[in-house]
Amino acid sequence: MREYFDFNVMIGKPTIVPLNNWLDVDRLNEEMGGFNIKKALVYHSYSRDYDAHFGNEKLIEEIKDCLNLYVTWVLLPLDIFPIDTFDELLEEFRKNNIKAVRFFPDLHNFLLEEEVIGDLLSFLEELKVPILISPNNTGWKDIYSILRNHPNIRLVLIDLTYRQSSYIFPLLKRYENIYVELSGYITFLGIETLYKRFGGEKMLFGSNLPYKNPGSTIYYIEKANIPEEVKDCIAYKNADRLIQEVDL
Repeated sequence: MREYFDFNVMIGKPTIVPLNNWLDVDRLNEEMGGFNIKKALVYHSYSRDYDAHFGNEKLIEEIKDCLNLYVTWVLLPLDIFPIDTFDELLEEFRKNNIKAVRFFPDLHNFLLEEEVIGDLLSFLEELKVPILISPNNTGWKDIYSILRNHPNIRLVLIDLTYRQSSYIFPLLKRYENIYVELSGYITFLGIETLYKRFGGEKMLFGSNLPYKNPGSTIYYIEKANIPEEVKDCIAYKNADRLIQEVDL
């Protein structure tokens, strides 16, 4: 059975929208075992719904003994974040082995304008830290603006839908480090089309646990009419490479 690396997982009880089947570490490991998911990139619900820094610290505490789980911090502009210098932020990244970050500008009330977040994007760009962001949380114009100003950032688009190819494809064509997380991008011949036009290196497996079941995306990958070695890249190798390339 093919091994998977899940690039989109949340643990912790949501505080904004109630969810009965939320995940703690034990339940997450059960879910991962059932689908042969060997590694996962994880963020905490409290970082999104309550306080970013509090949730980040709680995440570190909860997964500290789980070598198969990687920390994803939720960040704010440093003007409004408790860690307010880049030297301190780099120290925290190194100490906690932070391998990816997320932004929720709509929930956390900030703009993705260069004046607000440009210096932070430059910092992440230099370290090759993947940035996970949903166009539904910000808007496609902001995504395009970010990339014009920071063309080398590693940007992972999440929460996509089958109707967004017209926004995604121009980015994949023009920017080297754009990635599509597939849990929402379930569209007819979607994987085949991405592979034919852009190769297999730009796609990542993600489940969006606990909101979705990993099985649907796994089925989508396994049944795609593409070479088996490309499926291996989408399932695991692309994600693993991105994590290993982070330069802390």
